[in-house]
Amino acid sequence: MNPIDIINAPEGRTLEFKRELPQKMDAILRTVIAFSNGSGGQIIIGVDDDKMIVGVEQDDPLEIEERLSSSIYDSISPIPSVFFQTIAIQDKVLFKIKVLSGPSKPYYLRIKGPEKGSYVRVGSTNRVVDQWGLTELRRQAMNRSIDEEIETRFGCDLFSMQVLGRYLSWRGLKIEPDVSYLEKEKLAVRFNGDCHPSIGGILLFCDFLPEPYEYAGFTMALYGGGDRSKLTHSHSVKTGLLDMPEAVLDGVGSYLGDDVEITGLRRKEDMAIPVLALREAIVNAICHRDYSMQGAVNKIEVFSDRVEIVSPGPLPTGIALDDLGQGLSEVRNGQIVKIFRKAGYIEQLGTGIIRMRQACGKAGLSEPQFQEVGNFFKVTFPRRKTNLPPDLAKVVDLLSDQTGLGSSQIAMQLGIHQNTALNRLKKLQDMGIVNKMGRGAGVRYEVIL
Repeated sequence: MNPIDIINAPEGRTLEFKRELPQKMDAILRTVIAFSNGSGGQIIIGVDDDKMIVGVEQDDPLEIEERLSSSIYDSISPIPSVFFQTIAIQDKVLFKIKVLSGPSKPYYLRIKGPEKGSYVRVGSTNRVVDQWGLTELRRQAMNRSIDEEIETRFGCDLFSMQVLGRYLSWRGLKIEPDVSYLEKEKLAVRFNGDCHPSIGGILLFCDFLPEPYEYAGFTMALYGGGDRSKLTHSHSVKTGLLDMPEAVLDGVGSYLGDDVEITGLRRKEDMAIPVLALREAIVNAICHRDYSMQGAVNKIEVFSDRVEIVSPGPLPTGIALDDLGQGLSEVRNGQIVKIFRKAGYIEQLGTGIIRMRQACGKAGLSEPQFQEVGNFFKVTFPRRKTNLPPDLAKVVDLLSDQTGLGSSQIAMQLGIHQNTALNRLKKLQDMGIVNKMGRGAGVRYEVIL
């Protein structure tokens, strides 16, 4: 990215601007720590809040570098990997601090210690790491993922042999489902005469998520419009992860008003959003969410004009938004991804985003949008628009804004006879766009598209 593009980019997980180097270095040090604990980043000095290039004095860069080096070395532990650079632009000189993602996490302010002095980047702000986050940073330093941790609170009787049997069948393996297979896959271990599952094993091979891990499920919500003011229906999916993609797709299909035919892992339908794209986004959310964020769930929300899938955790360290669709991949949950690949949910690492974009393009839809929103990752799919005649479109637009209207109310607001309104509503019902509720004088209509 060239300097102009960097300056025009918004502050976020890997970028921060400063007009000048402050006398007190606390804010700079917190950002260096947060970048080191995350995906790295850069701090540009010489740009004000309005993105005006003010630069630093020509004699300042060496002084800035000396002050920064001393402060970072004296204040942060372990010593982060930081590089300094000057950028000449528009007759001005900017000073860039480039921070690499560190291998020895957590990084923290020495004076506060790791418990209170470790920071992570959430959007464009630095936040103190909580206890769960600190544990996750230590896992990263050991190159371990949370799903590899052994859960001693549970025994191997938690495993569902029915789920394991289905998985073995998907793989074409003609062997009896048994805990010994899960031991070979390192999803369970025996010690002191007892058998205990890994967290990944629990999440993957249970019928329903046990109470401490219900946060690993999926919540679903249907709204009667383009915002969250009219919640129509919601429910949660708490099956084990191997059964979750199918269960979530079923729910989405019912919300979108489409019939979905299931044949194993293959599905046939004419959904408002390509099912291939939805499946990829759901599988990505399950495989790549941050399971250390206890209490935060995956969610899928269906609006009249779009579907949003939100998963806890930003992109994994080393992957930026600009990298999406470039074939790059970084695995956050090793055991889950391995089993999903063997089960046939993942064709090839790093290609899911490409397939989402291709599927939407073939369906004549705009590409899905990918965003990091705070400490969450969001995928937004635009919904396929139905080409309606103007008279029917007016009814749909009215019911999208005011769900639950009767035919007389619709007729009055559109300035038409009630019989005309009823005829239009009947056509929309036959098309599967409008739903009729109640009986007699209490009949009301709502949009289900």
